[in-house]
Amino acid sequence: MDREEFRRRADRSMLVLYASVVESLGWATVALLDQDLEVAERVIEGDRKVDEQANEMTGLIKDRLSEATVQPDELEDLIAILQMVPELERSADLAEHIAQRARQDLGGAISPRARGLIQSMCDVGIRMWQLSSRAYAERSRDLTFEINEADDELDNLSAHLLREGAASGVAPAVAAEMALIARFYERLGDHAVNLARRSAAMAAPKRLSSRRARRRRRRREHETGGERASRGRSLMSRLRAFRLIPTDDRFLDLFESLGANIKLCGNAVVEMVNDCGQLEEHYQDARTYERQGDQMTVEVLRRLDATFVTPYDREDIHALAEALDDVLDAMLAASALMHSVRIDGVLPEVKQQADNLAAMAIELEHLVGCLRTRSGARHRLERIEELEREGDAIHRRSMTGLFSGDYETLDVLKWKDIVQSLEDAMNQIEDASDVIESIMVKEG
Repeated sequence: MDREEFRRRADRSMLVLYASVVESLGWATVALLDQDLEVAERVIEGDRKVDEQANEMTGLIKDRLSEATVQPDELEDLIAILQMVPELERSADLAEHIAQRARQDLGGAISPRARGLIQSMCDVGIRMWQLSSRAYAERSRDLTFEINEADDELDNLSAHLLREGAASGVAPAVAAEMALIARFYERLGDHAVNLARRSAAMAAPKRLSSRRARRRRRRREHETGGERASRGRSLMSRLRAFRLIPTDDRFLDLFESLGANIKLCGNAVVEMVNDCGQLEEHYQDARTYERQGDQMTVEVLRRLDATFVTPYDREDIHALAEALDDVLDAMLAASALMHSVRIDGVLPEVKQQADNLAAMAIELEHLVGCLRTRSGARHRLERIEELEREGDAIHRRSMTGLFSGDYETLDVLKWKDIVQSLEDAMNQIEDASDVIESIMVKEG
């Protein structure tokens, strides 16, 4: 099987998986709201077929990877698709989880408003998955922003459903199931976003064409290690001397702007927990910083497409842009949860988490600046690692306290997600710092 034939076959299989998730999501919602056990069983059976399709797709890719004719640029795409298949499989599992709730007669136990929210979440989720499928089929980077906008809408609907479960007077067990259902839809949206980002990465220009890669490999076969290093340093020094890399400063400017945005978003999270009376205002601030970050990330990716010589490896620039964007997304997720449940008082540990998160955000901003100054990075990395350990300790104390029996069930449901979301945001900052450390190690 040649490369083009394989790609056609792989694309057909991937688009079938996308379509299966879309179909399962729609029918799972019908099964839940109409308490239709026959439809629920069809969705559950469909999940088994998705598992089989995913296994076949994985085997197809592994067979292709074993062939000696695979070129470096194709290898990148094969690995990307191999990473996408499990997300498609997990997404079908989430649709199955929703369908299984039809067996519990939840559709008849929830309020009309909750039913409307669930249907709206389904509609938004289907739209996101259709966009994500298009992003893969067209290898498009232009749909990412639209998918992120829809994901914000889905997160808000999820928060409203959580609030409805707490306020509608349903039994605690039903409220807990509503919280799980909200989480299922939210995670389906997250998977659609992640898959679209992977498709966007596949659309990015490859560093070398297969022909150029073969020429470079042949040339390197006849060079010693010292000659290769000397040639590389000489080439880059000549390029910089003749200013053939005019976008260096602009990449750094954008990364520094993202770092500053993260710090401001961290401050907004702190304001939310310290000033509950102005919750709406501080939440809107966090949303603004996250949206600005999305625009900066898109600009980084556009410039990456248009730049011939980049200051760092293309994959490193892409990874850093995504890592910084993930930090903002995680901060907004925490803010959205606090906003949705209308917190009017805060656990002491949550205030500690927010302060710790803001401190990590400040250190990350300084660490991003080290890409330009080339100094002070080690101190910033150590400080982020230290703060992340403190965050882990606060997280453990928070969860221990919540499950001590001193809190009502709905309070536990509300606060455990907020505590976890703040912990996730701190983990994202540590991940971003790892990407920066990797870049600086490569650059020496």
